[in-house]
Amino acid sequence: MSSGERGQDFPLFGSYRVLEELGVGAVSTVYKAAQPSLDRTVAIKALKPTISPASPFAAHLEREARLLGELGHPNIVLCHDFVKTSEKMYLVLEYIEGFSLAELISRAGKGRVALETVAHIGAEIARGLAHAHERGIVHRDIKPSNVLLSKRGDVKIVDFGIAQREHLPTADEPLARGLSPSRPDENEAFGTPAYMSPEQVLGEFVDARSDVFSLGVVLYEMLTGTRPFDRGDADRRAGAARLRRDPAVPLRVRAPDVPRALESVVMRSLEKLPADRYATAHAVLESLDDFVRARVRGPRNKLVTSALVKVRLLKEHEADDITLAQVLEERRPPLRRAFIGFAVIGLLIAVGGGALQFSRRGVHDNESGDRPLELFPENMGQLRVVVTPWAEVFVDGQHIDTTPFARPIPLSPGTHYVTLMHPNAPMQKRAVTITSGETALLDATMDLSGLSGGGAKDAGP
Repeated sequence: MSSGERGQDFPLFGSYRVLEELGVGAVSTVYKAAQPSLDRTVAIKALKPTISPASPFAAHLEREARLLGELGHPNIVLCHDFVKTSEKMYLVLEYIEGFSLAELISRAGKGRVALETVAHIGAEIARGLAHAHERGIVHRDIKPSNVLLSKRGDVKIVDFGIAQREHLPTADEPLARGLSPSRPDENEAFGTPAYMSPEQVLGEFVDARSDVFSLGVVLYEMLTGTRPFDRGDADRRAGAARLRRDPAVPLRVRAPDVPRALESVVMRSLEKLPADRYATAHAVLESLDDFVRARVRGPRNKLVTSALVKVRLLKEHEADDITLAQVLEERRPPLRRAFIGFAVIGLLIAVGGGALQFSRRGVHDNESGDRPLELFPENMGQLRVVVTPWAEVFVDGQHIDTTPFARPIPLSPGTHYVTLMHPNAPMQKRAVTITSGETALLDATMDLSGLSGGGAKDAGP
């Protein structure tokens, strides 16, 4: 139902103006909303009005907010705010304009998703999971409907509602309570059995390898259109029992054309015993990245937009317009807003080649020389910087911005030197290698353990 039809029926969330309802879960409803103060669109995930904020069910929503507050990564949805009163509880989240991976798989059907696209999407999911796992957070509900594909080709993990700290015992949630055939939405409030690891189904301890198993199920489904333990029946209990007991149907049986390199990643992720799987999501990422790198040249986000066009979720002219706008936007230097009024000072015309450059010098030594950063580097690559909690970023001695900033930095191919500075942490220096047409990720944590003055808290930039 459109916002025009609903009118004032929408609940009120402070200064946010609800535009439409996006979806309903077991304990929460998600809305698309406008935030007039920042002129942006957000998503609001609100506790259902029939559930009290003091209820144990509400604790999942609060836990999600607190865990997302610790995460800031390009492949994980951002949490802008969390509000809890005696009557309401809601998260204000980054709004992703696009589609779920479940929609892509459903539209692709037996025709499957292209191999390179499967590997790229899987790598992006693994990248986000690796970031969470490094911070001790296990998602526990990785499935296609919890992965969003933006119209720009971004891949985002959402719904950390049942996420938990690694090595903590699983709560009495999924199957110990019994599955209700008449209310599958209630079961999925605590996880989705078809994508759970065997240890999660049994209510045992889980760690990062449980998410690796779930990712393996998603990869398998993208390649075959079905899940590895499905036998064509709708009995959820039987499916859960098979997951614990039976081996997965070999990927080669259902998709004989899948290369061995990709097949081995999927099947190793699906091993019954955690010790037999990849030990980390980062290891899965490296294997999938190697597969994509050997087959793809150019921006990888186009793999996603092309897949969306192929299944008619996205129109071809929309994808072309978005890709063009993205290239133009990302080729602009990520200058601080304070620079904008002084752009005429910072921009110079390069002698001889006509290349536009900026040459503002950094406030510290430049380990790579005095060359200026190019605004339109030839055969450019990109660098995405993620720092916890935050840092001033310098590249080749030149100040770029303060994290977090959403856009990657366009850089010429080769080695660049990145310096990260935080007033309460030791300076970090990193060398990064940029490859033409690819995006490198620098994910760092500033060491605040040496804070003096009785444990002053970092309040952000």
